[in-house]
Amino acid sequence: MSQPLNPSTKNVRSDSRDVATTHEPGTTGDTDDTGDTDDTPFWKVPPLHRRDVGIMAACYVGLTAIYLAVGWMLVNWWESSPLGTSEADVNRWFEDRRTDSRTHLAELGSALSNTETKIGLGLVLLPLMLWMFRRWHEWTLVVGGLVFEVAVFGTTAKLIGRDRPPVEQLDGAPTNSWPSGHIAAAVVFYFGLAIVISWNPRFRWSGPVAFSLATLAAATVTVSRLYLGMHYVTDAVGGVVLGGLTLVLVRYLLLNSDTMDPHPVRSDA
Repeated sequence: MSQPLNPSTKNVRSDSRDVATTHEPGTTGDTDDTGDTDDTPFWKVPPLHRRDVGIMAACYVGLTAIYLAVGWMLVNWWESSPLGTSEADVNRWFEDRRTDSRTHLAELGSALSNTETKIGLGLVLLPLMLWMFRRWHEWTLVVGGLVFEVAVFGTTAKLIGRDRPPVEQLDGAPTNSWPSGHIAAAVVFYFGLAIVISWNPRFRWSGPVAFSLATLAAATVTVSRLYLGMHYVTDAVGGVVLGGLTLVLVRYLLLNSDTMDPHPVRSDA
């Protein structure tokens, strides 16, 4: 017959659980194989490991090669074809409908993905992410995504050198037409922020609203760049695909990292 549990034993077990589940603020609080608490400060916990960085480097090479091949076909085959001529007509259609007020709106829409805009928002939001979530993963998704996207876009644009559409360009840019780095960066930045919010929802509607706003921002940048005569439709499509693939890659690596907390903050609503 089992002996009744000593009340003091209950207290010891309860105290042990309390010790095992508490940790210092700003530390990971994870436990190792022995059950000991890992109190490593969060800023010392890397979001990705060397293997992950190697995967990103390999993906950069592969994706850049694909974009170079597509860009070469656009310049040498597509532009001289009937479909290429029809694509240029889209830019002429926008040019024929320019007015001062529409141009002003397009300039504002394009500015959503200007470098200074992303830097300004980043200087506010990225440190806020570190303070709120006590880890580098959200920061890495946005910043790492932008670095990867810029690397692929910059290499491709430099080597392909596709000319801008045959209309007056209403904005300046030091790069070439294929692919659209403006649009790719808008996808990475705004959808990256939406993913961050979906990982850490404060309300049930946080995620859907964030993705809706991200879609609106990316669509606004896309239409604005076409209106301003800075890109062909194929450039815009290439930018959207590049931004989307970038987020898929970085998000996958982060979610499969052994330092990523699989349980995001739950909604209070």
